[in-house]
Amino acid sequence: MMGCSTWRWWRMIREATRAVACISACVLVVPTQAADDPIDFPAFLVLREIDLPKREPLTSATAWGEDAEQTLVKVLKRLDAPEGLAAGWPAQAIPAPAAGEAVAVADTLLAVRGKATFVAPRRLPPGLAELFGKAEYDIVRIVDDRGLVVDVVTNAAPREWPRWQPIDEPAGAIGLTLATAAAPRPQAAPAGSSEWPAAAPAVVLGAARVAWYPDTPLGRIGMDYGLFDTVVDGTKLGAGDAAAFYAVLGAAGRTGRKAIAEAAGGLTDVLPLIDPGRGWFPARRGDPVVIDGVAMRAMKVSIDEPYLRKAVGADHYWEVFVFVETPLLEVNGRKQTSFPIVCCMRELPPGMPSGERINERVRVAGFGFKRYAYTFEELRPDETGRVPEELGRRQTTLLIGPQPAWSPPPTEAATQPIWVIAAIAAAVALAAMLGLGLIYGNWSLNRSIRRSREELPDRIDLPADDQEDGR
Repeated sequence: MMGCSTWRWWRMIREATRAVACISACVLVVPTQAADDPIDFPAFLVLREIDLPKREPLTSATAWGEDAEQTLVKVLKRLDAPEGLAAGWPAQAIPAPAAGEAVAVADTLLAVRGKATFVAPRRLPPGLAELFGKAEYDIVRIVDDRGLVVDVVTNAAPREWPRWQPIDEPAGAIGLTLATAAAPRPQAAPAGSSEWPAAAPAVVLGAARVAWYPDTPLGRIGMDYGLFDTVVDGTKLGAGDAAAFYAVLGAAGRTGRKAIAEAAGGLTDVLPLIDPGRGWFPARRGDPVVIDGVAMRAMKVSIDEPYLRKAVGADHYWEVFVFVETPLLEVNGRKQTSFPIVCCMRELPPGMPSGERINERVRVAGFGFKRYAYTFEELRPDETGRVPEELGRRQTTLLIGPQPAWSPPPTEAATQPIWVIAAIAAAVALAAMLGLGLIYGNWSLNRSIRRSREELPDRIDLPADDQEDGR
């Protein structure tokens, strides 16, 4: 008889096959800004009218004042650029000098990498707040490995960093050099908070954002966790998810499933992943996850933008629906013992089938990205032939990883019941014995014939006819 565990898997596969037939095609197309024609960073500054001559109130200031603040707000507002246009700028950045060396203020980008030690907001007066579109901007103090002190002004410091207290977070920024003699400082700290560091910075940078590389499995392979700030749970992939999605996809190409599995510490309990009430996201976004299940759909998704292909290191990825076994669940009135998890994989194993309907056992090691909304079409649409939105929309977990481990189905011989295999073996043995018997019989017969021939007389005299008749 089939074991209980095997029976549950067969039942799960049967139900999952029915479910996959109801899931509408759901290509993970991530809206992104179109790539603009390439342009050098200095030319961009001229185009936006924030090149060096236009920043004179900043570069010449010896103390922070109203003119410097107005110029800074204008620079921050105009410094942000479409991803496609700015994709090549980090390669043009100049490494930050060592502490004590002069820093030139020019139309160049400066790259700094070290530890963020403090972050606090600076409030703007009403007029500048209206111009900026925000009531404040953040100032991040970064100290690099060689002791250089840099203050980065930005409107995108990582949201998870606490304000107004010392921190120690791996960070980096690529920004425009703004000033070396004057620097903005946050206003008075709230009661009970720490004061802004007293030491003056060596240079002030203006940056669209500050990157954060925490000491996590994903952060250690170069993922900027600050990109997670714009990820929106409970929706399809949208513009706010794009930068983080492709960054994680690129990071997945720099590691392997074995390393992710080791970091995860074994199979992950799937119930917290699929139950919104457990609150797995956003507190554990980016954590390593390992699941076992049956892949019912695997579709190739092309990456069209050249700058995204370069960032990811590939021109495509694979969207795989993996159904995991669960206790009996009731989802929107439907009872089920399996649940789909959407996995975006860099590659599929060689030889693994792909397409709209497959049935393959896989183990996926990846990073938790978001709660993802997809369409689940009912078997019986309404009288209009369409599925109501409230019935068709479901949520699940979206994972991103390098490559699933695939367990190909066993061969036909390996799947035969034991009595069939035993019967075949007995038949083979019997045939062999019969064959040996025939060989031995032929050998014995031939031997007897040879012996008989040796015993026959050389001549036989037949009796005459009359003698034979008794006459």
